[in-house]
Amino acid sequence: MKKLLVRKFTKMLKQALIVGLTLGLSACSPPEAKDYKAAQEEMAQGHHRIALSNLDRVLKRAPDSEYAVKAARDGARISSLETKDYKKAASYYQFLVLHSPDATERLNSQKQLAAIYFDQLQNYDQAIIELNKLIRDTESDVDIARYKLDIARSNYYLNNFFQAHSELDDLLKLKVDDSERFSAWVLKSNIHIALKEYAKAIEILKKVTTTFPQKSLQENVYQTLAVCYEETDNFTEAINTLESVKDKYAQPEYIDIRIKRLKERQKNRPGARGLRK
Repeated sequence: MKKLLVRKFTKMLKQALIVGLTLGLSACSPPEAKDYKAAQEEMAQGHHRIALSNLDRVLKRAPDSEYAVKAARDGARISSLETKDYKKAASYYQFLVLHSPDATERLNSQKQLAAIYFDQLQNYDQAIIELNKLIRDTESDVDIARYKLDIARSNYYLNNFFQAHSELDDLLKLKVDDSERFSAWVLKSNIHIALKEYAKAIEILKKVTTTFPQKSLQENVYQTLAVCYEETDNFTEAINTLESVKDKYAQPEYIDIRIKRLKERQKNRPGARGLRK
């Protein structure tokens, strides 16, 4: 009987020790660990906004802890892909740029940060700042050209035409691929059009259509060139430009309508000779 009681007591004592040890370890877990675990549980259930609240607590409580980078990484992903809260996503990527121990992750986070400001938030002033940081961290002409093109576009959208033109000049001095060169030339022409410098725009667009005829068709460059000729009252060249590519369009009827309208404008110009009866 005594042996039985001793065995029962020993078993109870072991169970008590296990429970006590488990509770002790749980009590020793830092608050940020509990918050991060809670965030993981909410994410698993699809409760993204609640999860983000837990992740934010991790960053606030222990920004230098091992859990902070994990929290920022998860927060950036959820904000970008699930809640579409790009302003919040930018703050997480900014944290990763500053705190991630992985150089590749810091660079990729900087790229995401620039893309969010440019594409999603359309905060072009901040996009320029973030893109210039990327330029400082690369020696690749291809990458620099891509960043400079977006900087030029940002300045164009901000009506900083002189700075946009300057960025494009720098870009075209680099070893760039055809895609960037085409985009840079077209953007240059758009700057001149915005400034009503149609002669300069025509000069660039003619070079574009000669160098990239197929892509010019796809991007409606010929139509833009025709508009520039029209703005300078050169209806003959506008008509000739559209006539030269009319049959290459999937819907030539649309081009025919534009040509007809140009011929009407040309006929009705002051001093133009009327049709003979």
